[in-house]
Amino acid sequence: MNKIASLWNRGHRHLAEKICRILIVEDRPEIQDLLAEVFADQGFRFAVVANAAAMRQALATEDVDVAVIDVVLPGAKDGVALAKEVADQGVGVILVTGSHDHFEAVEKSGHRYLFKPFRIESLLSLADELLRESKVRCRVKNRQYGT
Repeated sequence: MNKIASLWNRGHRHLAEKICRILIVEDRPEIQDLLAEVFADQGFRFAVVANAAAMRQALATEDVDVAVIDVVLPGAKDGVALAKEVADQGVGVILVTGSHDHFEAVEKSGHRYLFKPFRIESLLSLADELLRESKVRCRVKNRQYGT
């Protein structure tokens, strides 16, 4: 899953018909695949990227409603710092980490978070909360947001 453009499922561009979009920022291929499968099954449009540069490119070229960001990523910035960049663009953020060493930073970030391993239902519930709280107008299967 390397090319951002090829990862976005294509949907309608009309506001009322827009499918909710998730950006998955995760460097481990097995977790990328799992999250992609989960969001696809729920009817979301999604892209998967592995680092900060690809995340920024996706945000610059695509309409993103919620970002799921791993706290530990390759590169200079950690996921908590990237989450601030994403949130400053009006995108909802869910941080995920497998290390409790990051608990304090994640908790202080003000973003929703999950510790790996987590229940898929918990992740979907957080995404649902963010979409309901935002002013985003989009839909997923039998749910509609922002109307």
